Amino acid sequence: MGTTVSTIVISYDIDTQHSQVKDKMKELGYSESFSFKGQTKDYYLPNTTLWHSNKSSDAAINDLKSVCKSLNVNLEKALAVLAKEFVAI
Repeated sequence: MGTTVSTIVISYDIDTQHSQVKDKMKELGYSESFSFKGQTKDYYLPNTTLWHSNKSSDAAINDLKSVCKSLNVNLEKALAVLAKEFVAI
């Protein structure tokens, strides 16, 4: 089980209401972009991918399930992983 609390990335596929799901997740502290220390450029993640600085992968999946249920959205698949170190372009 993914119980380690750290920076996580969550990616998902849903059938409808993409903006509403993303907005609800952002209300829970998830972000769609990031910047590296010392840089001013923002890096945007793919459309249905978010990150959080202080969650476990289990908590992230549970947040997404709850948001989808509240909006009556079909959550087709999702993946949440620890992402303490990564590279982006």
